[in-house]
Amino acid sequence: MCFDDLEISQKKEWYTQIQDDTEFPLKRTLKGLVRLSRFDEYAWFILLTSLLGVMAAQGTISWQLITLLFANWLSVAFAFMVNDIEDAPEDAFSTKNFERNPISSGLISARHAKLAALGSALISASLYLILGLWPFIIGFVCLLLGFLFSSQALRLKAMAFFDIITYGLVMAGLPFLCSYFAFSNRFNQVWFWPFVFVFSVRIFDRLHKEIRNIEGDRLSRLSEREAHQGTAVSLGNRTTSAFMMGLIILVVLTGVVTFFLINIVPRWVLIVMGILIILFMLPQLIKSQRFDVGRPFSLSFKEPLERAGALALILQFILPWLNDLLQLGIF
Repeated sequence: MCFDDLEISQKKEWYTQIQDDTEFPLKRTLKGLVRLSRFDEYAWFILLTSLLGVMAAQGTISWQLITLLFANWLSVAFAFMVNDIEDAPEDAFSTKNFERNPISSGLISARHAKLAALGSALISASLYLILGLWPFIIGFVCLLLGFLFSSQALRLKAMAFFDIITYGLVMAGLPFLCSYFAFSNRFNQVWFWPFVFVFSVRIFDRLHKEIRNIEGDRLSRLSEREAHQGTAVSLGNRTTSAFMMGLIILVVLTGVVTFFLINIVPRWVLIVMGILIILFMLPQLIKSQRFDVGRPFSLSFKEPLERAGALALILQFILPWLNDLLQLGIF
């Protein structure tokens, strides 16, 4: 019998049963923690965002750089953990999200998930505090918004416009500012462009996800809260698409300024980035033509673009450091 064939009462009994901590062996719990963090969904973009923040502040490779990377990753992981914890009871009865949520699918108990989320938040806040007062304040706001985004206490993700703004701040804007203020105590003349770039990319990403599910959201309104969920549902398909076109223009303009005009990215890094983009996108292009005809461009090439950009920026920090360490005299 498949999950869809179970009666509601059976599903409730099953969901209650899988929350018994004694039923969760260590190996499955660890696998559930990895799934709960959803690290693969944001790792490259948070790395790219953090490095742009450090570059805007003219920072260099140091212990601060490593510290803020882990702080930003854990901060975003906390937001995803809270989301799955809050949505687990509903996801347990959803054919769409049942397997994706490690709590509803039985990989990890709700208790262990809450402990993992609390641990991530505390470690992240501690790392921000090590970096200084402003990274701590901004990091704390990021953690708070990450909690309120999904928490039943406020549930910002169910409020039109608040959902995309909060998502953009938690997943890009605030991690960027934490990275910036880890190496600078005041704004300079160039921080604005990369900030708007990463913030706009994340808002576009959120709207793209919402508009893909807009019809499903309309058909699955189980409560008054769900009836008003998300900006895309409130604006409608046509208005949201027009808004997204404006975001694309903003992303392109701020991206050009960030990577070509304000001189925070050396030319050799841009060349390396271009080569990596080609290398990473070719397999996806071939795969999409063979198996994923009609698949949206962003779904096929989003990760290769993020990975290429992040790796190229990593080289900007590592290669000059190695050059100075080994006294090669190249840079």
